[in-house]
Amino acid sequence: MLSGCNNDNTNSTTTNTDPAAIEAPPADTDTAQDPSVLAVVNDDCDLDNVRLLDFTPWQRENGYWVGDYTLLGADGTPQVSSRWPYQYDNYQGFIHLEVIGNSIKQRNVFLYPPKKAELCDETTMALGNGICGINGNEKIFSADQQAADCNGNLAGPFESFGMTLDTNTTLIGDDTVLYQVRMPDGGIMQNQLTTLPPNDTRVRTAQGFFNGNPTYASYYRERKVTKAEFFQLLAAARAEYNILETDYCGYDNTNQPSQTSCDDHFGLNLPAD
Repeated sequence: MLSGCNNDNTNSTTTNTDPAAIEAPPADTDTAQDPSVLAVVNDDCDLDNVRLLDFTPWQRENGYWVGDYTLLGADGTPQVSSRWPYQYDNYQGFIHLEVIGNSIKQRNVFLYPPKKAELCDETTMALGNGICGINGNEKIFSADQQAADCNGNLAGPFESFGMTLDTNTTLIGDDTVLYQVRMPDGGIMQNQLTTLPPNDTRVRTAQGFFNGNPTYASYYRERKVTKAEFFQLLAAARAEYNILETDYCGYDNTNQPSQTSCDDHFGLNLPAD
């Protein structure tokens, strides 16, 4: 669904949105759009009056999610990035997905443990004020989509690296969601499958591509929690990964300073500790 994948391959474009160095972009050009990519809207469909919460998958998706994530590179081993010197084999994600009328708003933060100390050398610098092998780090991701028809499907543009990408989300029954990101020429950049069993859990797997070649694959296992649990678990993960407070929500999906605070990112007043 909306959630993008991160991927640090230099050929990848991103989002949140999440496999990892590039959070695979979900809804987040004025360029010509491939008509085969866009959802077809029925003339009788009033998109402004679509209520996404009328659809079971969006009822299940709506809320706060925490998860354990793994991002693999093109060779099938855990992703390694010189631009994001942290671990991708087992990291954590925190996602607030809010369904509002005919639209979905997604705000993510992904937390990464420190790089293994034995893999750090004078050429490996942690970002911010952290130290390689001691401090982990985190990055944020945002995505928005709106109803594309009256069947619960979504679409929306995603800006990344100077390009506008098309994103489309298709419901397949009550427990399956297919999210796709395409390049301006219509080529596939990401296919992401979400499975939503009726037990407040979800599993997401994504395949990333650039010029038709595989660049990454992700495997996410998530569970729905309350708002209070969400921020309690976020604080615990930050402590576990030894993430400095100055790095909270400090980087975006391109590994650049986010220039925003966690409060502004989530649109909430977060606890002080």
